[in-house]
Amino acid sequence: MRDTGDVLARFLVRAEEIDVSLALIDHLAEGTAPGEIRTPLAGRSGSGTGIVEGWRGTITTRVETTADGRLRRVKPVDPSFFNWPALPLALADTIVPDFPLTNKSFNLSYAGNDL
Repeated sequence: MRDTGDVLARFLVRAEEIDVSLALIDHLAEGTAPGEIRTPLAGRSGSGTGIVEGWRGTITTRVETTADGRLRRVKPVDPSFFNWPALPLALADTIVPDFPLTNKSFNLSYAGNDL
């Protein structure tokens, strides 16, 4: 646990998180056999949604396929997409010079590059 809150402390927390993540990947990979990791989609159409947690928040992706196994639609959504509507609310009672601080507090992506 780091309780100083400085840059080094935050860096060390991230480094520890990486170590834990790598250990978890090793653990989950134990006992897996080599081979195909995908299933052919030909003959069925369908859709699915994937949700993962990114460092800014939730990343979602929706995928739709056609009966011949082709992608019909793929729609990834950046976490900032969900958080942008909150920024004007946070700025409602602030003065113009406070905008940069409030904006950076949200740390939103302008180009959707969290994906």
